[in-house]
Amino acid sequence: MGRVHLEAVRRLGSIEAHTVSPRSQSALRNVIANPAVDAVHICTPNAAHFPMAKAALEAGKHVLCEKPLAISSEEAAALVELAAAKNLRNCTCHNLRYYPMVQHMRRMREDGDLGEILVVQGTYSQDWLLYDTDWNWRIDAKEGGPSRAMADIGSHWCDMAEHVTGQRITSLCADLQTFHKMRKQPKGSIETFAGKTLAPQDYDETPIDTEDFGAVIFRMGSSARGAFTASQVSAGRKNRLSIEIYGTKSSVAWDQARRD
Repeated sequence: MGRVHLEAVRRLGSIEAHTVSPRSQSALRNVIANPAVDAVHICTPNAAHFPMAKAALEAGKHVLCEKPLAISSEEAAALVELAAAKNLRNCTCHNLRYYPMVQHMRRMREDGDLGEILVVQGTYSQDWLLYDTDWNWRIDAKEGGPSRAMADIGSHWCDMAEHVTGQRITSLCADLQTFHKMRKQPKGSIETFAGKTLAPQDYDETPIDTEDFGAVIFRMGSSARGAFTASQVSAGRKNRLSIEIYGTKSSVAWDQARRD
């Protein structure tokens, strides 16, 4: 994601990428102490988001952080309060909002084409962690936080539902499941979506405490209702966010696998 952020900054034409820093505390201190740096992009594993964002805000820097904003609601609330007190931007990067058809759905809702929102439903389904030999830093709660499928991709779905409808999810009931109680962790580092061809001697058996799947029913706004699933073990689904929104006048539906 760091490479993607750098490319986005480069395309702006008016912003200079001043420093690329590893995620050590000493490197972070050097970055935020530098008066030439106005804003910090945080593209680290989830558990590092809060301390890095907090340090940057305290140093007077604007922040653009990969989702999730933090790994607990308490941490997130503290960042919101700190940013407001410092009068700084504290942004979370939910890039999936900006597909043209998603923006079109939002405009339709704003124009009243859907009427009153009644039902919101869908899924975010992937298969890249289908096998017990599949591994990524997100699986480890010390790196990715206590939630995986819901925090990693469920957060994208929830944000899209709120972004398009203009309403907030107010309460929910969720059922989470870890299908692979043990996974084979590679003994060396591998890139995300890689490591599919390692031999048995290249793994260590590791217990898992983050979820592979979640099913959610929720209330939205004052009267709307909804349901969705988030799965990283759905065979054949590479990266499919699907959402359907039903109103009193009409409905809209969008599938990231057929995004245009």
